[in-house]
Amino acid sequence: MRKFLNISLAVIAASALLTSCNCFSKMMKKTAQGITVTCAPEVVTLKGDNAVTTITVNIPAKAFHKYGVLKVTPVIVSAIDGTEYAGEPKFLQGEKVQDNYTVIPNSGGSFTMDVAIPYNPSMRLSQLVLKAEAKCLKRGKKIKNFTEYKTPIVVANGVSSLQLMADNYAKVAIAPDAFQRVTNISESAKIMFVINRANVRSSQLAKEDIKALQDFIIANSGDAKKKVGDVYTQAYASPDGPLAFNDKLSKDRGTSTQKAVSAKFKKDKMPVDTKFDVNAMGEDWEGFKELVEKSDIPDKALILQVLSMYSDPQVRNREIKNMSAAFKVLAEKILPELRRSKMTVNVQVEGLTDAELKEAVATDINKLNVEEMLFAATLYTDNATKAKIYKAAAEKYNCYRGYNNLGVVLANEGDYAGAKAAFLKAASLNNTDPNVINNLGVVALAEGKKAEAAKFFAASSAPEAKYNKGLVELANGNYAAAARTLDGYNQALAELLNGNVAKAKQQLAGMNTWRANYVKAVIAAQEGDANALVSNLKAAIAQNPEAAELAATEVNFYEFFEHAQFVEIVKVKAKMKY
Repeated sequence: MRKFLNISLAVIAASALLTSCNCFSKMMKKTAQGITVTCAPEVVTLKGDNAVTTITVNIPAKAFHKYGVLKVTPVIVSAIDGTEYAGEPKFLQGEKVQDNYTVIPNSGGSFTMDVAIPYNPSMRLSQLVLKAEAKCLKRGKKIKNFTEYKTPIVVANGVSSLQLMADNYAKVAIAPDAFQRVTNISESAKIMFVINRANVRSSQLAKEDIKALQDFIIANSGDAKKKVGDVYTQAYASPDGPLAFNDKLSKDRGTSTQKAVSAKFKKDKMPVDTKFDVNAMGEDWEGFKELVEKSDIPDKALILQVLSMYSDPQVRNREIKNMSAAFKVLAEKILPELRRSKMTVNVQVEGLTDAELKEAVATDINKLNVEEMLFAATLYTDNATKAKIYKAAAEKYNCYRGYNNLGVVLANEGDYAGAKAAFLKAASLNNTDPNVINNLGVVALAEGKKAEAAKFFAASSAPEAKYNKGLVELANGNYAAAARTLDGYNQALAELLNGNVAKAKQQLAGMNTWRANYVKAVIAAQEGDANALVSNLKAAIAQNPEAAELAATEVNFYEFFEHAQFVEIVKVKAKMKY
């Protein structure tokens, strides 16, 4: 293997460069050795989409000619294929040059270059060099063309692309089902009473809602999956009489309702034994308020104000009766509706068991309702069956959740094109659902559209979107922001890239994935721990052989490229142009 040039050669190269230029040559022979070239970070680092570092060059006194001009270009030279990647050049001028470049005075000075070169994988093993071109201005004469010098100044070795070790699997969001194993259905009927009376009139027993209540009880009885409750009866009095009288009146109305309806059920030969749960509710002020709010009666606002001001029923009654005109309307339109008994029968319906749902999926999936379909999909672990069920829900019921969840399954299978089509169909049916919005962001991120993905994640309130925002921040090189929203391995990686090595090590300690072991090997290399490097790298390679290929071009392992144990597990290859 051919080694990288030692960075100390930067001084020699700089000396050779500047002394070879006529206007620099005489003064540089004695001063060039004082030039220093450094960069921070010392290893060029992938951050976002660019390989970045900051170069600082210190030039001693009498080293830079007052009539000289230098064009300095940072270039990353791949040791893998020899490709050169140039950054933005920087122009320097002596103190006598009339131009707008950075001035290096005769007394010496320094300059910095913020390097940001679009990343390419062939940069993993590389050198960052400075290429220079010089020209001199002679007194009274035109500046000559730049002259390129072929000896580059070596600044740094390699590009650390640890950012790409992120597990970029964005979290897709399932739209939840509303399946309930036990549901409740109910039917109600009313018996209306004459003012101050508790007897049940025959006309009330002949009403359609009484017949409907009977039919409901019969239809839901005798089914093992249905539990018919008691006839829950609430008996009321209108709030326009003495409180004690109305309390007794509501109780009597409840009792007479039970007797009359029970007698009717018996007369009609109801095939089930029906029990009553009778409750005397007293004066119905809540019902009174509700009816007044819905009405257009005179003094409506004033009546409601009385209700809000007074809680004592007797004070309320007195104040309202004082509004004679309003009370007359109340007596005709509102109060009669409150003199009633309300009967309600609740039935608990037990839904299909898991076994019954699976049987339906296997034999006749279309007999399931949409909620049963969406829930049934959660009973399976294989994606093929899940996709079948979600597709059925989507197509039969034109259900956005079915399309969304089908897309989730396809995304989990790596079929992002199919997932995108499903998510777009879901969005056409419901473009405000946070799960759908998040998932459109997941597809955009998979397509490399980070800005578009970020917009989707920002617009989604799904819990998954918060994590996915962190992935975008990580990919953009915003490591502190990424660490705040990510979790697990990716959070540890973000902490490491943000310089929090101790915290990253603590988080990685309990992880045993190939990525985690590889990053632990990198940390060990940075700390000079050969044993930990080799043991963690062996574990990573055992879990994923591709880790060995990555290690062969991992600049963070550069110092160990000739270590005996490292060479046993990694075949290093590199070639250099310089």
